Amino acid sequence: MNYNVSQLLKEPTGSEREFDIDEGGFGDPEYTVDYASGSVTMVRTHHGVWVQGQLTVRVAQDCSRCLTDFSQILELELDEEYFPEVDVRTGRRELPPDDWEGLYIGADHMLDLGEATRQSALAVLPLKPLCKPDCVGICDRCGVDQNHSTCDCYAMEIDPRWAALQSLIIEPGT
Repeated sequence: MNYNVSQLLKEPTGSEREFDIDEGGFGDPEYTVDYASGSVTMVRTHHGVWVQGQLTVRVAQDCSRCLTDFSQILELELDEEYFPEVDVRTGRRELPPDDWEGLYIGADHMLDLGEATRQSALAVLPLKPLCKPDCVGICDRCGVDQNHSTCDCYAMEIDPRWAALQSLIIEPGT
């Protein structure tokens, strides 16, 4: 998701470009965005380039109940300003504002949307992702995936001292 913005940086403040995004497989190895689609608008600001956009991304996840891999679809909004590291006309290194801790346009004048997309996706990921809303999970004793098979771990003989509590168990379908 790299875009050459050298021409945009030469234009007056307020100039803009629109791009459609349809890309896959970017991000760091621990967190991968499988696919991204949508559109972004890049606007020349007095310091750099402001990027606004709407993206739909597919992210690889692990279910928090059954631990299987699945893909999650997320809707993201990008709203970031990028500052150039190098002046496009003179080649001189540029200093960002004192309080800036954001994103940069590389010395080759390439604007990379990958990091902004990754950060936006991390902000909207669910804390406990589920492969499906009714995921049963795994058995806490034997580890079998109860979405696909059942086990007899809890069908064992109950200790007679606890037998009185058996009446409190509500059986499914009753």
